[in-house]
Amino acid sequence: MAEVIINDIMQALKAVSHSNADNLHIRFDKEADVMYVSFGPPVPADDSELGEDNILYRYKNGEIIGLTVTHFSKW
Repeated sequence: MAEVIINDIMQALKAVSHSNADNLHIRFDKEADVMYVSFGPPVPADDSELGEDNILYRYKNGEIIGLTVTHFSKW
């Protein structure tokens, strides 16, 4: 199961490979079962889009700044 989760996350990260991956921030909220991935310091998004993979892609000024993975433990 963990390998499947990692593969899904890696696919999502590859989809945004142009991001600032050398400044990656990952936070998991166990109580809410949500994983937050920010490319660079976490900042508020001004737009977002739910992908077909049920990952919320967050944007600021048209550039992707992070991902939000809800129901993370069910991946």
